[in-house]
Order: sequence, then structure tokens, then C-alpha cells
Amino acid sequence: MAPFRLEALVLNQNAQKLYLFPMNSTQLKQLCYVTPRSKDSPEEIQRLLDEKRAKEIGEYIKNDTSLLPNAVVISLNPEVSVTPTGSENEVTIEFPSDNGKFAYVLDGQHRLAGFDHSDGVKFDLPVVALYDATEDQRGKVFADINSKQVRVSDVHLLELYYQIKELPSEESATMDIVHKLAKDNDSPLCGKIKLTDDQKNAWVKNKRMKQCIAPHAEGGGVLHGKTPAAQVQIFKEYLKGVKSLWPTAWGNNKDYMLTKPMGIEIIFSIFSAAKHRCDLNSGKQYTSENFKSQMQPLSNCSIEIPGGGEIPLTLQAGPFGALSNATGRVLISKQLRNVLIEADHEE
Repeated sequence: MAPFRLEALVLNQNAQKLYLFPMNSTQLKQLCYVTPRSKDSPEEIQRLLDEKRAKEIGEYIKNDTSLLPNAVVISLNPEVSVTPTGSENEVTIEFPSDNGKFAYVLDGQHRLAGFDHSDGVKFDLPVVALYDATEDQRGKVFADINSKQVRVSDVHLLELYYQIKELPSEESATMDIVHKLAKDNDSPLCGKIKLTDDQKNAWVKNKRMKQCIAPHAEGGGVLHGKTPAAQVQIFKEYLKGVKSLWPTAWGNNKDYMLTKPMGIEIIFSIFSAAKHRCDLNSGKQYTSENFKSQMQPLSNCSIEIPGGGEIPLTLQAGPFGALSNATGRVLISKQLRNVLIEADHEE
């Protein structure tokens, strides 16, 4: 419970002094506190702790390669003393005790809470401190930090994790397929899968495409166990069959579902059923012609909609607008799979 001191660098920003120093995560947690804004404390500025997020950060901290380079931002209470050292850019900060609550967390409460779930892993964190700030100053810093930050897009994050080989092996293999379908000139989806934020005229994001392919290519999927090259080729032939079966709907015409994530999701949801028909009726020869032939029963079918009525499967976007939610997509996929299954029984 003895006082302790540390040296800090001085940062000057718009006539405001900030203090930069490292501190071990355990000690920082002992010194910091948060009083979240709630109906009982409406004047406070910090958000409520999200325990799920803290646990996720704790799992990340346990990883041998984890880093938390962003500074935790705190506001030092007046009981703490800040004394010049004689150096223009350094000060000594002295805390009355090594086990009291002398610093309000303005940014980083979930990172600190993550150490509660890190199985004892601890390490140094960068800290930026305000000193004896007013409530208005603290509120402005909190509001500015949380309003000016822009979350990195899911497209960018997925590509980055894929690039640095941080995805699990099966997911990385699925992303290999996504990239082949997005970049190979003989792929019907060449240039149509969004891999970068500035890509124009894409139909579907990389993340959505990965979600469409994974059930078929990863463990338990109908293509699991085949070589990556074989998986890519089968998907290409399947897409060529889809394109041939619905040529009007395929292209840059935004009036059709096949140019939208919903259409891509539905088409891939029936891939297993189409492959099964190729297995039964085409000697497991996965060519575009065979896929088209085995999907032919879909060309004249209709989708029964809840409450009565049918929508012809022209793949026009307008009529399917009412079914564009998750429940509607599942309904469409289920009915299309049933058409293909019934065709198996009839032949």
C-alpha cells in the first residue's frame, strides 16, 4: 500500500498536456476504475461493460502472438501528483498507493477486463493519461474517441487475416477457393467477388462467398477430401451451368437476383443437391453441361409463398423482395432442393 512513482513522457496537444508511460496490465487494473453511465448514474460517461466482449479479448490475450498496441486512455485523479523532472519532455507521476483507485478509464475498459479471462497472462500496456481533467474534458475525450473511429470493413479484415495466414487451416483453404473464383479468367465470378474496399461492380463480398462455399468444401461437405484444384474446378463448372441455365439473369443486370448476394447464397445452397444428381445420372462427371442438365427441373418451377400464391423462378429481384430476409432465403432454398430431390425419384 506504499506510494509509488513512475516517469512519463509529456505530449503537448492544443495546449493540453498528456502523459505517456508503460504499465503492467495487473498494476493498471489495480489503479483504474470505471463508473458506467446508467439510469442510476446518468451523469457518468463510460459505457456498460460487455462481458462477452471482455471474454473474447481474454481469449485473444492468451494467444502467444497477441498484441495490444493501442494506448489505454485514463484520467488521473487530483490525489495523484505530477512533478517536472527538469527535463522539458518528462515528468514524475506519483500515486498515493499501489492498490487504490486513482484513474478513470476513458478508453480501454474492455482490454483491461480481458485480463480477467486471460488465465493469468499479463503484459505491459501503453497508457496515455490526462491529469485532473474536468468532467467536460473527460466527456469530450470519450465522445471524440468513440465517434471518430471508423471500424475496418469485414472485407478488409478477412483479406488481411488471409494474407498473414492467421485463419484456421480449413478456412484458409476455403479462402483459396474464393480467390480462385474471384481472379481466374475462366471463372464466371471473375471480378464479381469483392476483395478490396475500392472494388466496383462486385456482386458479393468475400466473407459472404466464404460462407457459401464452406459448407461444401470444409469438414462434412460434399467436396471435402477432394484436392483444392478439383474443388475449384467443380465450383467453376457448377457456376457455368447456372449461368447457362439462366443466361438472362446472369450478368450486370441489377434486376435479377443472381447479381446480388441473395442470389449467390441461394444458388450455392442447392449445390449439394445438384452434385448429387450428377453423381446419380452423369457418372460423377462434373461438367457445366451436366450441371445444367441436372438442374433443368428448376427452369420451370415456382416458389410457393406463405399465405398462398406462387412466384415463377425467373430470378427477377422484384418479385422476390418479400422473401429477401433470412427466413425467405431459407424458404426458397428448401423448395429448390425439394424440386431436385423429387426429380431424382421420378427418373
